[in-house]
Amino acid sequence: MTVDSSATTEQQPRTPAAGTLQIQLAMLTALAGGVLSLGSYLGNVALLAAVGVVQLLLILSWLFGTSVPGRRGGLVLAVLAAGGADAAIMRWPDSGYSPVLGVLGMAVPLLFAHQLSRGVVRTRVLESLADITVLLIAVVALAGLLVLRRQSNGDILTPAVLGAITAGLVAAHFTDAVLPAPRFDPQVDRGLPAVVVGVLAGALVGMLSLHRVIDLAGGRGAFVGASIAAVACLLSIGAAFSGVRTSLAPAGTAGPAGPAVRLRPVAAVLMTVALSTPAAYVLVNALSG
Repeated sequence: MTVDSSATTEQQPRTPAAGTLQIQLAMLTALAGGVLSLGSYLGNVALLAAVGVVQLLLILSWLFGTSVPGRRGGLVLAVLAAGGADAAIMRWPDSGYSPVLGVLGMAVPLLFAHQLSRGVVRTRVLESLADITVLLIAVVALAGLLVLRRQSNGDILTPAVLGAITAGLVAAHFTDAVLPAPRFDPQVDRGLPAVVVGVLAGALVGMLSLHRVIDLAGGRGAFVGASIAAVACLLSIGAAFSGVRTSLAPAGTAGPAGPAVRLRPVAAVLMTVALSTPAAYVLVNALSG
């Protein structure tokens, strides 16, 4: 008996649930971006509080939404890393991301110690180590918003960066809800038009919000916004691939209505926003000199 290999690459049919999921992701993105933008508008302390809330939600949704092995220890490590990164950056705001590197450096031996401490229940070690490492990188990456806010013109740059990320992702998700074709992969309900629309939305936000910054006036502001949105959209597609390629449902979860399934969209959105932050920080500082 022979198997037709083309059957495995056949494009999955479009379902109403797929479009609903994209709308849900768009709304979650708008909410997360709105909270961070409001915090950046109100000042450094308000932004610190907003970043802390988003970090906590990311930790909980990632650990319990993806059924990470060893999540109790991972919870402790992630909270310590987030708090340490925020405190270090508030203490040395002129050092950029350097304090964060110190936090990550201290986290490395703790990651291995955590795996050793799991004892006889130490299963899926590589999966646990990888998932918790990605989480630590994401929560400390969010602290870059605190650095950007305390720079020159930070009151303009930070909301602009968050606006480009949010607008790009929201536009991309709504586009995928309507037209997810041509798809990047037959099994992933994400298409190229969404990335194009997201980049255009980010460019518009960048042009409108950065025209007051002399170094980023005109085309530079649009380029920064488009580049940030492109990074965010591609990371979002990567999150979609991760959800398809791995089995994340925890043991004992009853069908698609399990709590882990409900937390996955939150984890995907917050992870995308968090990992977009370092790229946005580098782009803004590279072009603003």
